[in-house]
Amino acid sequence: MTQWQTLSVTEAEAMLYDGPMLLLDMRDFRSYLSGHHPAALHLNDSNLRALIKHTARSVPVLIYCYHGHASQDMAQLFSDFGFTSCYSLDGGYEAWYPSISRPLDAISHELCGWLVDNEFDPTNLDQRGDNQNTALMQACREGNFAIAHELVMAGAGIDLVNKDGNNALWMACHSKNARIVKLLLDNDIDMDQQNDHGATALIYAVSIGHNPLVAQLLEAGADTSPTTLDDFSVLDVAASTSTLRLLQHHILPDNHPVNRFVA
Repeated sequence: MTQWQTLSVTEAEAMLYDGPMLLLDMRDFRSYLSGHHPAALHLNDSNLRALIKHTARSVPVLIYCYHGHASQDMAQLFSDFGFTSCYSLDGGYEAWYPSISRPLDAISHELCGWLVDNEFDPTNLDQRGDNQNTALMQACREGNFAIAHELVMAGAGIDLVNKDGNNALWMACHSKNARIVKLLLDNDIDMDQQNDHGATALIYAVSIGHNPLVAQLLEAGADTSPTTLDDFSVLDVAASTSTLRLLQHHILPDNHPVNRFVA
């Protein structure tokens, strides 16, 4: 019975950033050097034995070749050696290449330089860095509108999340940059994304008492109903009386007793 599975590019990307995975490129070394997934290790006759011997059998293994054929045999080999989760990439590197690589002339010199300076691959705008942050997340956290704008326009993944479950909108709220927040909202980012603690960008903005951001998110239609894992609502985490008033006027009817009291 076949114990390995094939994965689409979309499924592979999701699994790769969902947790630890051994990603192996089994093409020839010259092809590997000319271009490969940033997380991929080159698989060859010299390191195959060591990888099988020293890798925990519980670690998922994803293998790609040129077109998705030879990788199936290699996935079966790893499965035969007791690896419990073995995958072959459907379509191989040729299927993955368009989403992980782009010509350098497609981006500006300024963006290319910024990416290199921050240790991101200019040919892969969705490469993950520390804490699985993308370049867009970092630019938003820095409050760098010009870089964030070009990344969005160049097609960087806008709804990706980092290891903590935060997306670029959370980072933009952290930098308190209203222009970047508007940029992301105008490009349909998930404004109600809940991180690993259940907090949304609105909950964060409320918790730091930044009323302009709170108002901006509320006007954009941010959902006020989500609660954190500790069951705290936006009203519970309001950092100031003025923030609480802002929320109450938005959430409660104008004739509600609370609104008449705090107005």
